[in-house]
Amino acid sequence: MANRLTCLIIASILLPFMASGQSVTFYSSEDNINIPGVAVQISTVKGKTIKSGITDANGQFSLKGVDFPAVLKTQHLSFSPIIDTLYQRTDYRFALTPTITDLDEVVVTGQFSPQSVKNSVFRVQTINAEQIERRGAITLQEALQSQLNIRLSNDLAIGSTTVSLQGISSQNVKILIDGVPLVNRNGNGNGADLSQINLQQIERIEIVEGPMAVNYGANALAGVINLITKKEFKNRTEISANLQSETAGDEIGPDAGRHIQSVGINHRISDRWSAMVSGLHNDFQGYQGSATGRTYEWNPKDQWTGTGLLKYDTENFSAFYRIDALSELIESFGRQQDNYTNDGEYQPFAIDEEYKSKRFSHQVQAEGKTNFLDRYNLFASFSDFERKSSQFANNLVTDERTLTTGEGDQDTSTYQVWELGGAGYLKPVDNLSLQLGYQISLESVGGGRIADGDQSNEEYAVYTSAEWELNRFTLRPGLRYTVNNNYGNQLLPAMQLKYGLGENANVRFSYGRGFRSPSVRELYFEFVDSNHRIFGNPDLQPEKSNHFGVNFINQYKLSGQNVSSDLNFFFNDITDQISIAQDPANVSNTTYVNINRYKTLGGTLSQKATFNKLSLSLGLSYIGRYNQINEEASDLDEYFFSPEVSSNISYQFTKLNTSVNLFYKYTGALQSYFATTNDQGEETISIGEIEGYSWLDATVTKGIGQHFELMLGARNVFNIQRVNNSGVSGGAHSGGSSVPIAFGRSYFVKLSYNLNLK
Repeated sequence: MANRLTCLIIASILLPFMASGQSVTFYSSEDNINIPGVAVQISTVKGKTIKSGITDANGQFSLKGVDFPAVLKTQHLSFSPIIDTLYQRTDYRFALTPTITDLDEVVVTGQFSPQSVKNSVFRVQTINAEQIERRGAITLQEALQSQLNIRLSNDLAIGSTTVSLQGISSQNVKILIDGVPLVNRNGNGNGADLSQINLQQIERIEIVEGPMAVNYGANALAGVINLITKKEFKNRTEISANLQSETAGDEIGPDAGRHIQSVGINHRISDRWSAMVSGLHNDFQGYQGSATGRTYEWNPKDQWTGTGLLKYDTENFSAFYRIDALSELIESFGRQQDNYTNDGEYQPFAIDEEYKSKRFSHQVQAEGKTNFLDRYNLFASFSDFERKSSQFANNLVTDERTLTTGEGDQDTSTYQVWELGGAGYLKPVDNLSLQLGYQISLESVGGGRIADGDQSNEEYAVYTSAEWELNRFTLRPGLRYTVNNNYGNQLLPAMQLKYGLGENANVRFSYGRGFRSPSVRELYFEFVDSNHRIFGNPDLQPEKSNHFGVNFINQYKLSGQNVSSDLNFFFNDITDQISIAQDPANVSNTTYVNINRYKTLGGTLSQKATFNKLSLSLGLSYIGRYNQINEEASDLDEYFFSPEVSSNISYQFTKLNTSVNLFYKYTGALQSYFATTNDQGEETISIGEIEGYSWLDATVTKGIGQHFELMLGARNVFNIQRVNNSGVSGGAHSGGSSVPIAFGRSYFVKLSYNLNLK
């Protein structure tokens, strides 16, 4: 019913929308908030001034008394000026571009205090709310689709999408929400399912490549992806609602494709108290594709998410409580099988599976300053994640469902994690800042597929950093001391150096020591059924890594416009990397093993520019992966290199209040060695390859009046579904002769409503 209502509302809103036409409104292209205080001048086409003034509190300027055509000019300290011609009496809306460039974006990940990207000793990449919105991204998976150095992997059996960064697997990429790890079925922050992370209340995404162990602990060898939630808003009350319908390949309609409904309310209760609440329903009806009967190539997924936030603010102190909730159902429908009762009646059946996930996360954060501390922050969070997998024998005549009784058919896995931490910052002298912090992580994992039914992991850590500024140099050494109940003590150093080559150019050097203890699943997982025999390995050793990076960033003028250039090189050396392979003691089983050595080496070059109404970005990446499958085989190439190309283009038609956006990425072929056995029973080394592919998304947004916006979009324009894989499977649910990428080209329409009350 909800899907039909979504389609009906979107279709009806496409009828002509007539404006009364007496004013012009200015809003920020960054956050769609109306801008008061814009200086406006209206003149004739011959240059004679007709009217001038500034916009009111709602960002509006009256056109009463203006004869058309007329020329509009604006001026504002924080926004680029525009000049345009108004041809008729109607309501106009213009998006003004902030004069702050990407280099001046404020970031918080790994920082002593919020500061600009340019001043950060870390190389921080950002995806802001405007970029998320232009893409039509609902989940983190969609927002990262064209990001350089990132590869996405889909597991159709369990409906998940994971990410690799700098050529390193998802278990080494830590996903954070406001600096706190996101708990999921694979662990505490690592191996997260990106399709379960919605972006409804996300202000920006910050990506830091390379080990971030000093600040965020173990398991961040490849880097961190930190989602910064929205906590501030300008108006007393803000209401937003969205309806979206999307095809799945050529499958379309209320009972096909994907249908999304969301609503959000932000309200300022008083000068010190504010609240936010939002909810989203993401209903994917599945994609049957070439599957037949009851089966699907991509299984249906029904997902509900919700967020609530209560915030308290004073001049020197602020605190908030946030709750996040997730409920997800994935259904896998089996093939029809013949069956006859004892009296000869034909009653076919099928074996169906369900995967139900529930997550509740509670988080309290506070920050402020005292007479002694320049700044401090504290946080406490509790996350409760449950995933229930069930298998049924479904009578297709009576619709009666009966739980099957095979080994491994039914399971409930639970993950409960407490995270506690905080840091204090002081500035003993003008050019020296100090940080001292602590972090406690208490993880409990249970379920029928965990040895002994229940296992735990505890980690206690203290860390310190110093940031010393001397002329053009900024030096930041750091040290973290960790005690793990399974793996003893670890001392992890890091060093960052930034040197200013000029007002708009910086070079950064970084070193980081990484550490990842095996997850509870890798240690104690036990899964046996008719198709799988997977066992954890309690003898696993922790992964250790060394990361080296060099980054050069420069901003310069081209045709009077700002252009930013970013050149980055990195090297990662991991010992005892954990992977899945055949058990040497029993080749019928698969287990987790330590690989002696794994390395990645690469570089990226990206350019960003804005020319009036046109925004452009172009990025190139080249990553080599070292596969030490045979240490003695000196004739084997050490590295296989894979290219990536990314480009985003956006053009604003200001007078029409319309933007056109293109998002492109080429993901190059990925090669690796693997061992096979020939007809004589001898082990040989072969090269497998996952072929490369191109991905293109396109969107068009159109403002309708003051409160509505319509978006039309196409995802996966090149209709990529699977790419060939001549290698071997790397996991229980992946690989084979092809790798799933998407369910084909899809089209979507999205209607947004926004109401701001002063």
